[in-house]
Amino acid sequence: MIYVGQNAVKFRVDTDIDLTTVSSSQIYLRYYAPNLSSGQFAATVETSTDGIVYYNLSSTDTLSTGLYRMWAHVTHADGRVSIGEPFSFTVKAEGELT
Repeated sequence: MIYVGQNAVKFRVDTDIDLTTVSSSQIYLRYYAPNLSSGQFAATVETSTDGIVYYNLSSTDTLSTGLYRMWAHVTHADGRVSIGEPFSFTVKAEGELT
């Protein structure tokens, strides 16, 4: 569970893509927020040959309550785009029961 204001969260995603030839500036975790707005976080490559990327929430990331959808988005050097399988997570208010 993720709570509003919590920043000790690491989103870790397996892209199933060999990322050795992809610029790290072209790898994002994109999302749809509960209010249907969208955004993205610049992901960091954890293991390029296995395609593992991650993003650590920071104190400046503000998440509102509700259900989010997130997926990896990779732009390759030759312009091809790979889009990962979306997953969801819920953000609740601190102290809110599940």
